[in-house]
Parts: sequence; structure tokens; C-alpha cells
Amino acid sequence: MKFVGYITVRLNSRRVPHKSIRMLGGKPLLNYPLATLNELDLDDIILYSNDNLLEYIDEGLKYNWVKRPKKFDGDEITFNDILDSIIDDIETDYIVFLTCTSPFIRSETIAKMINEINCRGHDSAFTAFKYQCFSWYAGRPLNYDLSNVPKTQDIVPVWVETSGLYIFSKDVYKAHHRRIGFDPHIEEVDLFEGWDIDTAKDWEIAEWILQVKDKKARH
Repeated sequence: MKFVGYITVRLNSRRVPHKSIRMLGGKPLLNYPLATLNELDLDDIILYSNDNLLEYIDEGLKYNWVKRPKKFDGDEITFNDILDSIIDDIETDYIVFLTCTSPFIRSETIAKMINEINCRGHDSAFTAFKYQCFSWYAGRPLNYDLSNVPKTQDIVPVWVETSGLYIFSKDVYKAHHRRIGFDPHIEEVDLFEGWDIDTAKDWEIAEWILQVKDKKARH
């Protein structure tokens, strides 16, 4: 089966201006997901953006830039709107969608998810945080009974998508317009690996995570 990496970038982020090319750890943010995908044996890597970002990308990283129409740069544009505009031109069985704002996703994690699809027949896979804690939704307990409160270790865990990494069948997406199929594999990641940068505070925490990772690497 064919797997194609897919990263989509826009520069007009409101909460963190020019987030995708802002320097994190001495290099523009978009280099992190590109470098991760380059560590894998993928059939192609597509960078879909309105801007040619060559000057911000580390030398030696392989990818194919596809120019995205400027009309898809607005805040009201959805993931599906953007993907619909290019999916017919992506020759693949599965799309490996890695967000530019999740710099710490490891190539080993992606490889494991691809293996789950290849060997176990899943039609999709995504990363998620596992929270085994007292959770509420819409004003009510989500995973426990107030009249019979369980021990923490007995609580049914809640899985929360990281929004950073999805692998999905092109055919399933085209037929049902969804990036999570009907038999997904959920890959648990920790808070550090799955960290997503959406706000200025998220960026500060990403810088701290990078410092911790660098310190561990030196020791």
C-alpha cells in the first residue's frame, strides 16, 4: 500500500502570527514535521501552501510543494475544505496528515501506526491522550456515577484526540468525508509528544519541552 505524507501550512495565523515559520529551537517550526516525515519510507511528502516556503526549510529535506489557492487561507476554512481541493491529485492509498503545529511527534510513532494499518487492517489511525480521571461533559459526569464513585484506577479512561497526527484511507475519506474511519487504531502518546501549538502560551510550553528534550539528550 502507498502512504503519502501531507502537511498544509498557512501563514496568517491570528493567535500566533506567522507561526509555521517562527523560530523554535533555532529553526522554523515547519521543519519539525517535515524532518519527521523524511525519516520514514513514504511514497511522497506533500507540502500544501499558498506560499513557497523554500527559504525557511532546512537543506536536504525532501518534499513536493503544491501551491494552494489563497482562498483557503481564511479562518473559516476547514480541514475538509482544504483537503477536498487537493485529494484527487494525491496518488495514494493512505494519507499521513501531520500538522505543522505538532513538532514533537516521533517518526517511530508514525511507523507503528502504519504497521497497525498494514498488519491489522485498520482503515485509519490517530494519536490521542489517555485520561483516566473523573470527567464531565455537558454538565454531567462522562465516565462515572455520582452515586457510586469508583477508585481512580477503576475509572473508564477518556481518549482525547491530539489533533496532531491522522493516518486515513483516501477511499474512506472520499466516500464518507471523514479522516477517522470505521475501524481506527488509537495510538496513545504522552503530553509532551502530542503537544500542539495553538496559542502564545502553547508556544512558551513548546520551548520549555524542547529545552527539557535537549537537556536529556546531552546526558
